[in-house]
Amino acid sequence: MDIIDKLRILADSAKYDVSCSSSGSKRVNSNNGTGNGAFSGICHSWASDGRCISLLKILLSNACMYDCKYCINRMTNNVPRATFTPREVADLTINFYKRNYIEGLFLSSAVIKSPDYTMELLYQTIFILRKEYNFNGYIHTKTIPGASQELVNKLGTLVDRMSINIELPSNDSLKLLAPQKEKAGILKPMEQIATNIAISKQEKSKYASSFVPARSNYSINSWCYFRIRPKNYTFI
Repeated sequence: MDIIDKLRILADSAKYDVSCSSSGSKRVNSNNGTGNGAFSGICHSWASDGRCISLLKILLSNACMYDCKYCINRMTNNVPRATFTPREVADLTINFYKRNYIEGLFLSSAVIKSPDYTMELLYQTIFILRKEYNFNGYIHTKTIPGASQELVNKLGTLVDRMSINIELPSNDSLKLLAPQKEKAGILKPMEQIATNIAISKQEKSKYASSFVPARSNYSINSWCYFRIRPKNYTFI
């Protein structure tokens, strides 16, 4: 599968993640028109100063090991599957940025093999962008529920924003519709991110790096939005 086919599949799969806004329009370009208002591919978010910024919005993979009944990318659903390599995502981001198509990246993923395996691929992708290509643009990534604390910490020092999906509001509904997932695997990374943000804020004057600096507002989930404060999760 070539890179364009992967981009088509994984940009389309990413449109269901509402933690990052998109145009909501189905308008496509005509032969002699200008611009494109299609659902997927490039979406928009807002900086802390109110600027609207364009983001490449894609999944690293939609080949999920889970079979959550509500998810378009569930294991048993008959949809086209694709998986980027970290290098492919980094190259796409840089090339789109140089062409002034985007100002940053929103990257999420289905869970491939295991949460840690997937999180490591996300980390490798962002590491290439930050350390090899010296990309300083805005990056928002998803935290994979169940991933290790070490990987969450490593990724958090490279990105501007992190968020995590909370699929369902109760243990009973989680067991019914997503039986392979556990509440603790979702809530623990939330608390970890909040704690690291608090530590980073205290130590910012001492160290050059900081943990997810765009930390004022976290969208966590396709069902509701939360603002994370240290050890305090509040509906907004």
